[in-house]
Amino acid sequence: MKITDIRCHVMCPIQDDLGGPRSRSFVEVETDEGLIGIGEATTEFHEMAVKAQIEVELKGRFVGQDPTDVERLWQVGYRDFWWRRGVVHTSAMSGLDMALWDLKGKAAGLPVFKLLGGKVRDRVRCYIRYGVEFYGHTLEEAAAETLARGLDALKHGVGDRPVPFDPDVQIERAIDQHQRLRQCLGPDVALMCDAAGMFTPTEAYRLIEALRPLGMHFVEEPTNMDTVEPTLRLKRDFPDVPIAVGERLITRWDCRPWFEQQAIDVCQADISHTGGISELMKIAHFAEVYGIRLAPHNPYGPVALAAVAHVAASIQNFDIVEHCPIQPWFDDVQTLKVPLEAGYIDMDELGTRPGLGVELDMDFVRSRNQHVPAGGQGYEQADGSLPLI
Repeated sequence: MKITDIRCHVMCPIQDDLGGPRSRSFVEVETDEGLIGIGEATTEFHEMAVKAQIEVELKGRFVGQDPTDVERLWQVGYRDFWWRRGVVHTSAMSGLDMALWDLKGKAAGLPVFKLLGGKVRDRVRCYIRYGVEFYGHTLEEAAAETLARGLDALKHGVGDRPVPFDPDVQIERAIDQHQRLRQCLGPDVALMCDAAGMFTPTEAYRLIEALRPLGMHFVEEPTNMDTVEPTLRLKRDFPDVPIAVGERLITRWDCRPWFEQQAIDVCQADISHTGGISELMKIAHFAEVYGIRLAPHNPYGPVALAAVAHVAASIQNFDIVEHCPIQPWFDDVQTLKVPLEAGYIDMDELGTRPGLGVELDMDFVRSRNQHVPAGGQGYEQADGSLPLI
């Protein structure tokens, strides 16, 4: 079997409350035997660059190759470049890698997790991720909907952003909203806070100290993560509040200093950015050496969710995975859906399907094939400068 064509479809615009409009980038790898593998190379703000990297640079290296030689193709796609490892390159590689594993599973007639060593768990736990405005709901309504869906885990951000940006106001809003969420959800629902790396270490200390009594499942990126030491200090000061970092770490090489210095409790490597299934498996095994759990970042589409599920089922140190089930079109784009119910992916059902076990309505994807820039993040301070986010 040989690869004959590779296509990347940028599907947009999608307006959501996680910072939309957002795009979703799906990859197709076609073979001379008629099999097509699918992957997801979704990123933020770099969609067209990722598409060009796939269709211009990587396609020429992959066409004519055996798609079942997944590790060899990953090494070629990664190492056959002088400049590499940026989020554009590794997001492109991530989408291709997922599609290759999908093809390998389809060719073998096996689910991907069987090719990764088999499953160590039967269900994969997901948490719901709400954005700034709770998708048109009040905070209390969002909590009630979470419980009504049967989910037992929720992650929130730090509240609606003051304009101009004021960290003191932002912290007070974050504290108030998480206290209200805990009251609405009760003590048994896992509650997480995504601080988006927007606070100084001193500000982050105030935030974590106030959240501490709420029994947080983890606090994500409480401070700028350009260097390890500020987060390491917070982890040492709050040994009973798990600290999570990793959605912006690219490959195992970026993860290394965070793991070796024991700077985090939870790694949030993103399967659509860090190098795909192949690299996420390596990161997970690397993290296991240090007792670090894996909670993959994943506010994307169904292909990324299915790919994460296969990895999560195959590793010992999996914790929980991010999922945004109420984003626009998530269900509509699937012709074969991820078996997700009450916050858990059923790996027994996914195990009856070869490959990743999800298929897309490509006509629907192509019908939304236009690019709309997402715009900036809007963190401007009163003096016109940006905070050290």
